[in-house]
Amino acid sequence: PRNRLPPPPAFDEDSQQRNNTDTHRGRKGIVMASAVQQRMEAEGKAFQAAQTEHTKMVNTHAKLIGQYNENDMVLKELLLVEDDAKVYKLIGPVLLNQDLDEAKTNVEKRLQYIGDEIKRTNTHMEELDKTMQEKKAKIIQMQQAAQEAMQKKQMAAAPGMQQKA
Repeated sequence: PRNRLPPPPAFDEDSQQRNNTDTHRGRKGIVMASAVQQRMEAEGKAFQAAQTEHTKMVNTHAKLIGQYNENDMVLKELLLVEDDAKVYKLIGPVLLNQDLDEAKTNVEKRLQYIGDEIKRTNTHMEELDKTMQEKKAKIIQMQQAAQEAMQKKQMAAAPGMQQKA
């Protein structure tokens, strides 16, 4: 009830007509403010959703970097192993003998896959950054427009104050 107009001082036709017009203008202003508020809230929610998604992508990116580094270390160690050395792969609780070339190929493929996922994640994070910047700019623009409208409304509501200054 912050935007309620005071009741008319007297009940005659002229004052009643003025009151109806003022009330209509006030409601229109409230409806417009409400629509702007809803758009700002929608933009805010979209910004928060993008932020949440960005946080998830940062966590995913960190995990992928860790996996990439781990697999890169395994490949470097496999390259140091002599060709006739035995290589074992842990599958569940069992160690299975694996061919050295097959192990190198598997790790290289895994590195390629993880590298592609890192690129995809980076691209998605860049898109989210761009989206967040656009949403933030739009929210700021809407806030500034609302402030300007409020200032104009205050200036229009107080014409006597302008003349005194």
